[in-house]
Amino acid sequence: MAGGDDRWSVHRVDDAAPDDQVRKAGRRLAIPTPWTDVGATGSLLFGRCQGSGKTPYQVSIDVAGPRYKCSCPSHKFPCKHAVALLYLWAEGRIDEQGVAAGFASEWAQRHSDQATRRTESRAAAERTPEQEQAAAKRAADRDDRVDAGLADLALFLRDQIGRGLAADSRHRTRRFLEQAARMVDAQAPGVATRLRELAGITDGTPDWPVRLTEGLGRLHLLVRAWQHRDRLPDDLVATVRAHLGFSTRSEDVLATPGVQDTWVVVGLRDADEDRVSVRRVWLRGLASGRPALVMFFAAGGAPLTSNLYPGTAVEATLHFHPGRPALRAVVGARADQAQPLETWPVTGSSVAQARAQWRTALAADPWLPQWPVLVAGELQKGPETGFGLVDAAGDSVAVIGEKAWPALAVAGGRPCVLAGELDGDGLRVSAAVVDDRLVAL
Repeated sequence: MAGGDDRWSVHRVDDAAPDDQVRKAGRRLAIPTPWTDVGATGSLLFGRCQGSGKTPYQVSIDVAGPRYKCSCPSHKFPCKHAVALLYLWAEGRIDEQGVAAGFASEWAQRHSDQATRRTESRAAAERTPEQEQAAAKRAADRDDRVDAGLADLALFLRDQIGRGLAADSRHRTRRFLEQAARMVDAQAPGVATRLRELAGITDGTPDWPVRLTEGLGRLHLLVRAWQHRDRLPDDLVATVRAHLGFSTRSEDVLATPGVQDTWVVVGLRDADEDRVSVRRVWLRGLASGRPALVMFFAAGGAPLTSNLYPGTAVEATLHFHPGRPALRAVVGARADQAQPLETWPVTGSSVAQARAQWRTALAADPWLPQWPVLVAGELQKGPETGFGLVDAAGDSVAVIGEKAWPALAVAGGRPCVLAGELDGDGLRVSAAVVDDRLVAL
């Protein structure tokens, strides 16, 4: 496959380079001098490229993916060594009959094993026509229950606004919890969670009228969106279903096209929701700059586990859940081990840019609780005003949450990039990048 009509053109290699700098560097390395153990077999290209260090970099490429692997510390994807190897291949300067080097065959075998496991998983998940029919009936029955439950919720919301939020506030918590229980019976657990959150807002909660009104408004919008789902685009319907509590099987997500990149594990946050522990892990693609959210769950008091650790980077393919904006992801094929992130020369957004990102995401998904951002500036602590990140333009955003003090200690008055979740209250920080080094908080 690596030869003949399947061989890439030089122009295609040009397009594969992530930027002009990598393309030019790859072109300079596309000469025999620094290369050893170069070969091609099937769709696999491989070779060792001597850099400035003692040990040559090991480069492997599966052109069918394409997928790239290089032992160099570059944050570009593909790196200059992989691009150089592609140029050598495109120009016919690689032995098409070579036997794969050990490092390349091991890498290719890992990906093959992962693909086999996914195929077997999908095959095991295949259902007979009778099972498909039964599943369709269960889905239709659930839709009917959600229809009835949300019709009841619409009346409840109208009653709350009609009587006034302050009326009979002593029993407001009980009313909301009772309605949440009805939503559980209606198989709309996402709505139940929102109602329980609103039940926690009392007359002593700061800005309680605003928070309660906003929460009721979002619930009303969710009800209307579901009732008129036949008029909505498919991606928005998927978003509505997710907020109602419909789940998507991981096998179905993994069957969609993935995004291959080296993903930086930026930070994580744990929370307890409805007797289930939830871990949210935020990632960002080195080449794509794309944010992603991977979630882990544990029930019954079991400890949360995760194979993604802040301050590391992992070569992986992420598959994104349906909906908009595409954010939540499932990890597909990946390298065996995440690597420590030595440096990360990331350029953060300004405060205005971060807020624009949040507004754009919220316009796509009005029920979105927060959006991951990287904001550059100087972290300050006022005597009465709390924590704030001030950017080069003088704009500021409040820094909230228990990680604000550690972030201040890490920054030490130096310019930094804060990573966190931005919402209407401010930036809930989870990590800081100072002097190109990511520090998980």
